[in-house]
Amino acid sequence: MIGAIVGAIGSIYTGITSMKAANEMASDMRDQGDIAYAEAVRTSNIVMEEGYKFAAAQSLQYIGSGVQIAGSALVTLEQTRKYAATEADAIRTRGQAERELAYSGSSRKQNEGRASLFSGITGAVGKFATVGVQGKTGAATTTTTKTDTITQNYNAPDYYYKGYNTPGSYAWYGA
Repeated sequence: MIGAIVGAIGSIYTGITSMKAANEMASDMRDQGDIAYAEAVRTSNIVMEEGYKFAAAQSLQYIGSGVQIAGSALVTLEQTRKYAATEADAIRTRGQAERELAYSGSSRKQNEGRASLFSGITGAVGKFATVGVQGKTGAATTTTTKTDTITQNYNAPDYYYKGYNTPGSYAWYGA
């Protein structure tokens, strides 16, 4: 009985510690996803700003050269801005995908932790149930006959206790 209690406590403790470890790892995964997304947003803002600065520098070069900002010069400036915006969006989208992947992994890790806790609890219940069944059937207990010569199970038939089917008796040899 004491062994079953210790085993049950161990099962529950293992389940709890596994769940805590899984939750900590899940939290770390979410944090990493948030960091990756924040870096992607920062990088995309830098790319966007650099694109606009480059377009502004192009515009000044056109004006400095005496070219009017119209026609192909205007198209070139718009394309520069568009490329910068497209690249910034791609960086932001990649960061969002990394964050979603981290959150998905985090969710799976939390589910693993819950499963470990459930497994620990059901293992403990199973240990107590096994001890309870053994106690009711007497499978783990023994007794002796009136003469204290033969150790027997409580579930043995009555005639066995009375010594009718003991070693050396006529019934013992299969007659």
